[in-house]
Amino acid sequence: MEKLAEVAILLDIYGELLTSRQRDVLDLYYNHDLSLAEIAETHNISRQGVHDLIKRGEQALYKFERTLKYYMKWSILEKGIERILDELGHISGLPDDSFADSPDSIRRMIDDIRQKLLVLGDTWIGRLDDGI
Repeated sequence: MEKLAEVAILLDIYGELLTSRQRDVLDLYYNHDLSLAEIAETHNISRQGVHDLIKRGEQALYKFERTLKYYMKWSILEKGIERILDELGHISGLPDDSFADSPDSIRRMIDDIRQKLLVLGDTWIGRLDDGI
């Protein structure tokens, strides 16, 4: 993922953990596409000061992600949900006689989806990472 989108997402997730000034400057830079000069004028600081705030804020966001891994877990969860929705779409698209002719096959598909949901839940709450 490109840095602009990645930092914007990390800012959404961890922004409240930053100083209010870092959060505001990063928001203006990444979400509102203001230049360093425009942000500097808004905050009555130098362009270098804005640059430093952005760099420190980015470093903090990436440190939070390395420690907490919410973005990584959210990405895994999102991809897993997409796969499950595809599988459910496949099942719901089966002809009615498939349910009568092969209920065991349908049951196995549903059990597989159930297992995938359990794994996604474990991934989100960290049981897989923490060995619980």
